[in-house]
Amino acid sequence: MSELDPEPSIDPSTPRRVRAFAGTTVFMPCIVNNLGQRSVSWVRHHDIHVLTVGRFTFTSDGRFEAHHDDGSNEWLLRLRSPAISDSGIYECQINTKPTITHLTTLHVLEPHAVVTAGRELFLDTGSTLRLTCRVRDAPAPAEHLLWYHEKKETRKGTEEVEVSVWEEKHSTISSLTLRDAQVHDSGLYTCSPSNAKPASIMVHVLSGEQSAAMQTSAASRCVLCRASRTPTHVYPTPLPCLLLLLASFLLGGRLPMFVLFLLPVVTLGVFMQLAS
Repeated sequence: MSELDPEPSIDPSTPRRVRAFAGTTVFMPCIVNNLGQRSVSWVRHHDIHVLTVGRFTFTSDGRFEAHHDDGSNEWLLRLRSPAISDSGIYECQINTKPTITHLTTLHVLEPHAVVTAGRELFLDTGSTLRLTCRVRDAPAPAEHLLWYHEKKETRKGTEEVEVSVWEEKHSTISSLTLRDAQVHDSGLYTCSPSNAKPASIMVHVLSGEQSAAMQTSAASRCVLCRASRTPTHVYPTPLPCLLLLLASFLLGGRLPMFVLFLLPVVTLGVFMQLAS
């Protein structure tokens, strides 16, 4: 290259971020000006693996391929069927001294469903069960979205069950409504879109006795919170709370002797009351 020849450069319009959907084909461009006799390479950054040099591909992973059209200043790295694990930094290099480089971050999105209520839901017998499912990171709306209860399709149109599907901001949303839920309606509910990974939630429909037992269990905890940013400590009642009270009095030297004799009796009485 003579002194009059312009130096190669990577055009500022070359993107620094590329987004792709899993299972599609993605092109990462490197736009080079005044390449001359130099060559362009693509390197995967996390393992410094040379993927392509010029038009040649140097990897056993057949999903990667160099692509360049005659007369074009674009040197493309093509990746078929990208996965989330392919996300990361890819480096375009021109073999000058020093090497001219450009970093492109690839972000691979995998379409997936999300049940907004979380992974587990508790409700009382006779309540109305409402579940909402949203499809995220999908290139197009789902053609259909089905609900399953314990692997059996939940069909809409009955008196108790309603299923609605609509689109919102290029996302598919579905709701399942089950009126007068009973114990036999408990189980695993799955939202299964046609174009995304499914999502599931475990639903527990509690009878009156089960609901009362859960409330009693929650109420029978002794919660000691300090007025600071330290974590909250939870101790089951009654014995740990009484022992903690005993220790605090012993350390302060203010515990009357008769309390030492009454404390085991009180503790035993509380346990017998809870067991009854």
